Amino acid sequence: MRPTKANKILVKGFFTFLSFLLLLPLFILPSSAHASTGIVNPNQVYSYKVMQRDIERLAEAYPDLISYQSLGKTKYGRDLWAVKLGRGESVLFLNGSHHAREWMTTSLLMKMLETYAQAYTASTTISSYEVRSLLDSVTIWIVPMVNPDGVTLAQQGTAGLPANLANTLRRYNGNSSNFARWKATMEGIDLNRQYPAGWSTIRNSGAAPWYQNYKGKQPAQAPEVQMMMAFTKQIDPEITISYHSSGEIIFWHYRTPSQNVARDKSIATVLANLTGYSLVKPEKNPSGGGYKDWFVQTFGRPGFTIEIADYAGERSVPLSKFGGIWSENRLVGLYTAKKSYDLWLEKQQVQYVEQPIDLLAGTPLHPNIGGGAAAATASLAPQKLTVTARKGDWVQVGAAEGSGWIHPSPGMLTVVEPLDASADVPEVIQTYRYPDAFAPKGPAISPQTVQVTGQSGEWLQIAAETGPFWIRGQGLALKAPLQNSEPGPAPEPAPENLAPAGPAPENQAPVDTPVQPSPPADSTREKAPDHAPQNPEEPVRGVVTVEGEIVP
Repeated sequence: MRPTKANKILVKGFFTFLSFLLLLPLFILPSSAHASTGIVNPNQVYSYKVMQRDIERLAEAYPDLISYQSLGKTKYGRDLWAVKLGRGESVLFLNGSHHAREWMTTSLLMKMLETYAQAYTASTTISSYEVRSLLDSVTIWIVPMVNPDGVTLAQQGTAGLPANLANTLRRYNGNSSNFARWKATMEGIDLNRQYPAGWSTIRNSGAAPWYQNYKGKQPAQAPEVQMMMAFTKQIDPEITISYHSSGEIIFWHYRTPSQNVARDKSIATVLANLTGYSLVKPEKNPSGGGYKDWFVQTFGRPGFTIEIADYAGERSVPLSKFGGIWSENRLVGLYTAKKSYDLWLEKQQVQYVEQPIDLLAGTPLHPNIGGGAAAATASLAPQKLTVTARKGDWVQVGAAEGSGWIHPSPGMLTVVEPLDASADVPEVIQTYRYPDAFAPKGPAISPQTVQVTGQSGEWLQIAAETGPFWIRGQGLALKAPLQNSEPGPAPEPAPENLAPAGPAPENQAPVDTPVQPSPPADSTREKAPDHAPQNPEEPVRGVVTVEGEIVP
């Protein structure tokens, strides 16, 4: 039967559709679950409740990278949330929404938080920044909304408030019921005129509570300012940035000592180049009272106020502007994180020690501190090393390949405490190449009994045919060692072979001992001697070997 024209069209259409189905997977790029979450939506009126929800979701999506805490409560019962991103000892501090109508700075910081967390988890770069390496060395603390009471008032007005409070706030607002221009707290105090830095000489301050510019009766009167000051002293940041709107300008100087001017201006100049914003020329007699002013005066370190967006007048920045603002500011946190690390490392003193330690993954060996990968003289394989000195998070070691400095990722360099024990793994569990949640993953193992041979903190080491791996030990009880303790797949031991016939030898776990974290390894501490006798009354520590099936 000769095919008709209609049949030809149908056949051709079928093969076109089939080709599309076959090619479709080529266009679907694999991505991590974290990278595709898209939790933060800055293209909306970003309220306190939305921010609080997003903080909780981000901490759940990135449990080993993001955490948060309340610094206390405002006058009207809202938590002042601080969010931690990163794992390093050096600290950068970012904050936004000191002023109520400037809530887009909260959207910006939350977008920054999620974007950096996605890049860390996926081990991707943003521009030239290797985010994983950077956030292993730096912690970024963010208070996205310093003034949650004021932001809520500016966005929602007095709806739901008691009549007497609503009347008072309208009076502070010039008898207007439109609070879109509101900058102050709900007590009519301007938080960025509350810090004890030239407070007594602040210019253009009203004499009574108002929607803007009233500096209060005394410095640090507002609980939000008290919390911000206490938290800043607690985290001890190298650099701070306060985000405001609007004007596309950067304030970088407040009675800055002459010896710090060149340092601070060089950072400010890079920030101006990144954002396209203008630097504000220092005044001889600045007004003061701002967070940046207090930080620069109190700590003698670089502090900046960045005003986003074209000048918007007495209103919030339109949502349509966010895309451009994000493009201008997306590298600001990464650049200042790197500068924070450099300033911190420069202050660290070399500590000389003599300590054996275990290197659990390969790492470059550098002749000097701070060298990039190109400057490495060798690549160290996993091995036992001797630590001879430490400066910050750099470690000087003696190895078979020679001596030099290494900059290991978290978990790569640790003291492995020997142990001869077993543990029942009740469910499929992920393994890792070294004891860290972001280490390269090994195979997942099925429910089975594993032979435990060592421990580092809460982590247990296991061995299989393809090499040693690590698992988290929470919820696992250590038992006597298996009779067959060779690494790799082996028959499940008979029940009678699980318990030793006589007293447990040294370094062997008593039956059903809960896994408890050992003290974290520190290159300045002396290592406990190998095979040191363990008291059966004490928590058992050690490493683990896989017995049984490995799930591909």
